[in-house]
Amino acid sequence: MSSEPLEKTDLEVSEQEIDDVLAEFDGDARAAIRALLHDQAELIRDAQQAVSRGFIRGAFSAGARRLDVEDEV
Repeated sequence: MSSEPLEKTDLEVSEQEIDDVLAEFDGDARAAIRALLHDQAELIRDAQQAVSRGFIRGAFSAGARRLDVEDEV
């Protein structure tokens, strides 16, 4: 592991990117927001399943993570 700090990423979203998302949903803002929220939920779910429960000390909801064989009761 590197002891160097992680680089900050530019999280700025351009107007063109916003326009592209809206165009993908024919200008329907509610459909675009629904799709973005769905994608966000999927990414969070995947992260919860990928990270060691001991490492995060239960920071995510326990029900979202698959049980490993040794976790089963």
